[in-house]
Amino acid sequence: MTFLNKIVLVTGAGSGIGEAISINFAKLSARLYLIDKNGDGLKKTAEVCEKLSRTKVFTAVADLADDDLVEKVINNAKKEFGRIDVVVNCIGICKRTTILDPNIIQVYDEVMKNNLRSIVRITNCVAPILIESQGCLVNISSVSAVLTSKELIVYCTSKAALNHFSKCVALELAPKGVRVNCILSGPVATNILINAGSSKEDSDAAWKGAKELAPLKQLVKADEVAELAAFLASDKAKGVTGSIYSVDSGYGLIGCQDIRN
Repeated sequence: MTFLNKIVLVTGAGSGIGEAISINFAKLSARLYLIDKNGDGLKKTAEVCEKLSRTKVFTAVADLADDDLVEKVINNAKKEFGRIDVVVNCIGICKRTTILDPNIIQVYDEVMKNNLRSIVRITNCVAPILIESQGCLVNISSVSAVLTSKELIVYCTSKAALNHFSKCVALELAPKGVRVNCILSGPVATNILINAGSSKEDSDAAWKGAKELAPLKQLVKADEVAELAAFLASDKAKGVTGSIYSVDSGYGLIGCQDIRN
């Protein structure tokens, strides 16, 4: 599998799953345009990718929750390369709240703006470009979209909405030659919990608990998500659109456990 001469745009490329996806595409000879609001992380990712691909990696430091910046960076990517073949959306945040929290609407607005609204805006801007290139879009969602959590009520809701949005867009763009798919990632030990306000100790404890809870007794590796994203973006998946693939160490099975004992 190769992406030689293919233009791949990755959002949320500065850390975690987005970083792994960027690096994997670099290994596959893609030309990259990477976006993240974390300039330091983005620079490190780009440096690694340039060494692997031996080509210049273009970057944009931008908060994609800002509508104007979305349009600007997409237009810059099109101007730089002349086209875009693949877009992978890895942006997202996690915030804890409950329905009894007086501040739930503030949390809701922040999470939905980052996890859903930004991707709607990105898709709106990039869809005409992907139609020209007969390209594809891969959205990175979460197994939380199909599970429930008392403290991650808004996060779960945002990911469920992203799943359905992806399928609706897939239906609209299929006749125009553009494929859209979604990946449900299980727990990957990134900084997402620390960024959500957890201490390092609490974060480490949460990942340990997640590992024990997973039916496969292991966390998901970011590289696993990256390899699935590359497959879905490749010609090997040219008949796949509107699909939701899970790489979750069996987390999606938790709700089906045998409780008779």
